[in-house]
Amino acid sequence: MEVVERKQRTREQTRAGILQTAKDIARREGWQAVSIRKIADAIDYSAPVVYDYFDSKDVLLDEIRNDGFRYLRTEYERLVKLYRDPEKLLYEISLIQWQFAVQQPEMYQVMYNLNGANCVAPIEESIEIKSVTDIICRIIFTFIPKAAESIRRLYFEWWATSHGLITLSALLRHQQSLESSEQIYRETMRRFVRGLK
Repeated sequence: MEVVERKQRTREQTRAGILQTAKDIARREGWQAVSIRKIADAIDYSAPVVYDYFDSKDVLLDEIRNDGFRYLRTEYERLVKLYRDPEKLLYEISLIQWQFAVQQPEMYQVMYNLNGANCVAPIEESIEIKSVTDIICRIIFTFIPKAAESIRRLYFEWWATSHGLITLSALLRHQQSLESSEQIYRETMRRFVRGLK
């Protein structure tokens, strides 16, 4: 039994190492430079070993995307248990979105097909993104119990505002400090949430 568990642990560690190496390459060279061969070379494995874990770069990117949305879902669910006030809750969720994008930019790029990270799996088919979207929509509903179409529209406005500011901050990082961008983000999201009342 112990041998089986050790093999499983080793397999999980190798898988995690492959994913981390892909993100490291992307951080240095951009997602266009990431390939199975380059990952294999970086971790001193043969390409077939890496293919044993991920059939293609597309499968690898899809896994990174799902990991990102799983992380956000876990954080959002934690906040749902922590805050009862919907205004505070949606604002705090917005801050998690910012912090995640700043701390895990390579993962965020894959989640939203930015910076050459072209994840071919349709985002609308991801169970993980649906669960994240559902949490936000339920919070918005507590502000304004309206028809599903209205909730979807408000969700789109929230997401466009948050994601748009995050993306612009990344694009303008050489012209505007991260601190300034974060302050603008916080103020804008606070105004957005207050405007829902």
